[in-house]
Amino acid sequence: MAADLWAHRFEELWYPDVLAWIVLLNAAYLLLVNLWRQAYRWGPPVPVHRQVLFSLGLWMVYLSEGTPIHIMSERYLFSVHMFQHTLLTMIMPPLILLGTPDWALRPLLRRPGLRRVLGALVHPVPALLLFNLIYSLWHLPVAYQAILLYHWFHAVQHAILVITALLMWWPVCPPTRELPGLTDPGKMAYVFLAALAQIAAFAVITFSDVVLYPFYEEAPRLFGIDPMSDQQMAGVIMHLAGGVIFIFAWVIIFFRWVAREERHAVPGPAGSDQATA
Repeated sequence: MAADLWAHRFEELWYPDVLAWIVLLNAAYLLLVNLWRQAYRWGPPVPVHRQVLFSLGLWMVYLSEGTPIHIMSERYLFSVHMFQHTLLTMIMPPLILLGTPDWALRPLLRRPGLRRVLGALVHPVPALLLFNLIYSLWHLPVAYQAILLYHWFHAVQHAILVITALLMWWPVCPPTRELPGLTDPGKMAYVFLAALAQIAAFAVITFSDVVLYPFYEEAPRLFGIDPMSDQQMAGVIMHLAGGVIFIFAWVIIFFRWVAREERHAVPGPAGSDQATA
């Protein structure tokens, strides 16, 4: 049975309530890092580019949860669902972390218990393992079928994915010096391993000879995409989108590392270079 996406009501396609929340959160953030920070002397100014990154992170949430992407992923296409997860776990978290000022987190980190727990969770090994384990478990047919049948459970899934994705990205772009990330070479190795960690889930979904999720097999067809093609596209999106983002991150880290090393290299008296502290 074919489906007509545009037959849905405006509220089902564009979610004005989600839009309102994103506008409010973005306004609150901009007030926090500008007027309120200055008025209460909370910390140094936040560069404009970091404010832009945080704002983009918030709008990735709206793109994922407040546009037709959301209804397509929930009712029709597994491939669009994977694109939605890419927005929520691969793009939004690093933008939010890069735009978060350290002084905003410092009051929380003054609590020894919370700091110890968060420090353990953002350590590179548990952070990477926790996200990929949870990400893989959510794609088991029984779990995935459940989130598609129960809307509240789907919301829980997205919340868990976002939280564990923030933990995974923390070693690459830590927002506070109290819980620092890896060195630049360490970040490059970490990003490489993060890209490899998703290969198993990608392979199972892409190369399966059966449709793994009955919900999408029985869903009305959108744009004439059959269930098997939809599933294969989902696997490709999972692998390629994540791979491109990790490669992009790796390249940025590499060139920043090279630029930092060149700044620290000062010509010595005999014409040789010596590193400065």
